[in-house]
Amino acid sequence: MWKIDPSIDVNRVTLEDVKFIFSQAEKRLDDTVKTGESIASKTMSIFTLMAGVLVALSGYMISNWNGISSSTSKDLVSILGSLYILGLFIYMLKNVLPNEYYVLGSEPDQLMVPAYFDPKLPLDKVTIFIYMSEIENYNLRIEHNLAVNAGRWRKYRFSIIWMLLLPVVLAIVYILLEWLKGKH
Repeated sequence: MWKIDPSIDVNRVTLEDVKFIFSQAEKRLDDTVKTGESIASKTMSIFTLMAGVLVALSGYMISNWNGISSSTSKDLVSILGSLYILGLFIYMLKNVLPNEYYVLGSEPDQLMVPAYFDPKLPLDKVTIFIYMSEIENYNLRIEHNLAVNAGRWRKYRFSIIWMLLLPVVLAIVYILLEWLKGKH
């Protein structure tokens, strides 16, 4: 966890300095939360597309099903495609479920601690120390949220690639099944 460099002379730090740094940290933290919301929204768009493909494949499978013994290559491809889409749904599900994001603000019990109000501290520095502590806290939250977002972006990109590859995968499976059928 990043900490403010102890070599910084607190007597040279003004309230305006820490307020400015805090406001920048607050903006950055808010941005990480908004990015997470954007990832969830984009993932839902992909879910919608995948649901349409799943309905189409399932509809084809149901309308043409004559039993396992009389299944064609197209039937097997529709089953495999449906399973493929379901696998992607499961893989992407965490991107739309609630995630552990750190948000703006701190609980009062984290701010009203005896260390900040120690009589040994100069009275004009108490607020500065509280801001400095919150700056460290916000930096931790920003790093955490960035890590969560990086994982969610990876899942999103991976899913887009595999969704775009679906027609290719299904075509290859169909060609292989037809080729195998010709060999028998």
